[in-house]
Amino acid sequence: MNNCLHCGTATPNAKYCSRSCANRINGHLFPSRKRLTRLCKHCGATLQTRRTTCDSCNPSFVDWQWVLLQQLKAKALQQYAAQIRSLARVAYRKSSRSKACAVCGYDTHYEVCHIKPINGFAPTDSVANVNALDNLVALCPNHHWEFDHGLLPAIVLTAAEAASVGGEN
Repeated sequence: MNNCLHCGTATPNAKYCSRSCANRINGHLFPSRKRLTRLCKHCGATLQTRRTTCDSCNPSFVDWQWVLLQQLKAKALQQYAAQIRSLARVAYRKSSRSKACAVCGYDTHYEVCHIKPINGFAPTDSVANVNALDNLVALCPNHHWEFDHGLLPAIVLTAAEAASVGGEN
C-alpha cells in the first residue's frame, strides 16, 4: 500500500488515490494553458484578460457612458436598443426602487419600461441619460403592453411612481 501524494490516504495505486487528487497536483505542475498577459493599446498597462484596453482607457466598459451615435454606426438599431434595455434592467435591479408593478403592485414578474422611449432621445445622448432612474418604471407585462399602446394614462403612471418613490425614503 502506498500513501497518496496529495491527501495522504492509503491507496493501492502508485502515487494518488483518485483522479481528483492527481489533477490537483498535476494541474499546478503542468498547466494546460498559459496565462494571457496583454498590454493596453492606449496606455500600455498590463491586462490579465483578453480585452485590448484597460478600464481607465475604456470607461464605457464600466459606467455605460456610450454615445448613441457611435453605437448606431457599429450595430443595427434593434441590436443596440436591446443592449440599452438590458443595461436598463441591470440599473433598475441595482437601484433601491420597488421591484413590483408601479400600477397594480404585482411582484412575481416585472418588466423595466422606459417612460420616454429610446428612439425619443437624440443620437448624441448617452446611455446613462436614456437609462436614468427617473426615465425607468417597473410594470407588470399587462400594464407594460397597455403603456406601450397608449392605453395606460400617463397620470396613473406618474401618480403610482410618485407613491413608490415617496415610500423609498
